[in-house]
Amino acid sequence: MKKLTLPVLKNTSKAPDTLTISRINKLADEFFKSNPDSTYYYGNLEIKLSEKINYQMGIADGTNQLAVVNTFHGNYATAAKNYKLALNIYQKINNIRGISKCYIGLGRIQNYLGNYDNAINLYNKALVLSKKGNAADLSECYNLLGITYDNKGDFSKALDYYFKSLTIDIRLKNNLSAANKYSNIGTIMQQLELYPKALGYYNHALRLCEQLDNQQGISTACRNIGETLIAQKDYKSAIGYLNRASKIFNKLNDYEGTSLIYYNLGLYNYYTHHTNSAIHYLKFSLKTAKQNKIKYNRANTYVGLAQVYNAEKDYQQAYNYAVKGQIIATRLKSLSVMTDAALQASEALAGLKRFKQAYRQHKLYSVLKSDLKHNESIHKVMLYNLEMDFANKQKDIINKQYQTESIYQKKIARQKNQDIIYAIIIVVMATLVVVYYNEKRKQQKINSLLAEKNRETILHQENLSIQTAKLNELNLLKDRLIGVLAHDLRAPISTLRGLFNLMTDDAITSEEFIEMTPKVFSTLEHTSDFLDTLLFWINSQVDRSENTIKSFYIDDLITRELVHMEDKLKQKNISVHVKMATDAIALADPNAIRIVIHNFLTNAIKFSNRNGIIEATSYVQDAEIMFCLKDNGVGMSDEFLNTLFKSQVNSSKGTENESGTGMGLMFCKDLIEKHNGKIWAKSTLGVGTELCFSLPVGDNSELRY
Repeated sequence: MKKLTLPVLKNTSKAPDTLTISRINKLADEFFKSNPDSTYYYGNLEIKLSEKINYQMGIADGTNQLAVVNTFHGNYATAAKNYKLALNIYQKINNIRGISKCYIGLGRIQNYLGNYDNAINLYNKALVLSKKGNAADLSECYNLLGITYDNKGDFSKALDYYFKSLTIDIRLKNNLSAANKYSNIGTIMQQLELYPKALGYYNHALRLCEQLDNQQGISTACRNIGETLIAQKDYKSAIGYLNRASKIFNKLNDYEGTSLIYYNLGLYNYYTHHTNSAIHYLKFSLKTAKQNKIKYNRANTYVGLAQVYNAEKDYQQAYNYAVKGQIIATRLKSLSVMTDAALQASEALAGLKRFKQAYRQHKLYSVLKSDLKHNESIHKVMLYNLEMDFANKQKDIINKQYQTESIYQKKIARQKNQDIIYAIIIVVMATLVVVYYNEKRKQQKINSLLAEKNRETILHQENLSIQTAKLNELNLLKDRLIGVLAHDLRAPISTLRGLFNLMTDDAITSEEFIEMTPKVFSTLEHTSDFLDTLLFWINSQVDRSENTIKSFYIDDLITRELVHMEDKLKQKNISVHVKMATDAIALADPNAIRIVIHNFLTNAIKFSNRNGIIEATSYVQDAEIMFCLKDNGVGMSDEFLNTLFKSQVNSSKGTENESGTGMGLMFCKDLIEKHNGKIWAKSTLGVGTELCFSLPVGDNSELRY
């Protein structure tokens, strides 16, 4: 992908095309998993190039890429502006998938900020759009709704959405997305204290991410496994997973992941009696969560610090952190964090000998714990039903795959039987061919004896025919050469003669003569260069001793010809619009093709009205380079158009009485067809004419022109 966009990446001043911009957008997507900063670079580049050609889709896609990276780095205000700008463009061009992506992005920001109801509302808007289109997008919407309900503590709804999403991923064989869902389901198992089940889902996610070498997924799975092992008090096993996750989060600059992993490392050090290290990690986690406005992480870290300070008997500090945790958890409506915060506040108040308040906090803790246990019981029943339903869907998918495989195997078996029958038929036919061939050879020997006497006469006649054809070809070449020379040398010679007449008649001053001289020299140089090219081609036709076929850029030829025909264009004030594909590399003799382009331009100028417009375009289609030159001149009738490439035609006068030989387009046809190309024309009387040719595609690794 990067190789295909290399010409634009090296020269961003060159006008891009929408295909290149689309490839840059795909590059931005690919880099996000391993290097988000590269995604940011390519997103900005996509916007810059799209603005040059007013490509709204490209501007929206690039802005969406910036929003994704800003969200990843915790720049939520900037990310929200990016998403809203992209959403406005997508809505104007009615791009359903783009609108859905923006709703999802804005929902993520609301989720990170703890505004769960707002996030759910945005995700549901995206869900409605996704049901009409892409199944992978639908899976992502289900997953995000699951995460948001998980954060709210509504595990039943979260699991329902997770399993819906996972079923789609398995059907689509999207292993990376499936790994994410396994991790999310494991998180709920962990919160329900179903640790063996949680580890099973986490390890499944880790294996898939390792197979795909997805660093983000590996780090998340390792953190989850480490946290679950801490809950099981297997601290020795936990630290290896936590350290592995920490390295990857820091390398990716994943602030949310960094905040979470330092929270886990803080708890690990607390449980292994390294209090100072525990406080250090928890405060670092809190700092990162504050900087990036990750409210859920802040609430957890406050409760973690309260737990450590209670253990150290610094009850005032413990109480302060517990209260902060309670406030955020209440806003987030997180029942589990509210329960843990009430417990730590109760212990801190008891240590401060504020027993009435401690009793109230403990009573609150008991109520919350009872609600949590009740909810957990409901969620466990729901989990059992969802897992059973998921298992049944898995069986259905496997059965369908088995049925598909069985049908495929039967087709293979039938094909093998057909192949055997065909092989037998081929053997029989081959035997018949051998017999026929032997009989034919015998007959040929008899015929050869009869034909021997006529062979010398026929050979002599063939030699005469060949010589006659060569003479005719040379004679035709001579006629064409004279026609082209008369057509293309008359103008510069007339210009030079007129200049000297003016000089002789003292109609211009020496200064004016000196001022006009460079243009005349430029015209003569081009004429000389064109004559050399023409003679070089004629020699190659006569001698056929040098292989002049090579790869070259079509736009180089049109650029050169436009420079040399600038005066002719100015005489009629004709504008030329050039839209050449950057990958339009042809395989032919560039000198011969230059003659064709020169002839196309000459005809376009000749039959264009003053202040006219000429359009030169090229593109790649089906392993061929297409080149077209279109004018908005006088055009031609269908009758005249049908004879254009078939025989010499009577040359018509141009719009300002320019003359020609009528040989040019026949000559062009001969040149193009000798290079395995095609030539054609379209025209409407009074509207204009379009002359086109096609050539085989060249190899950019062999460019020598």
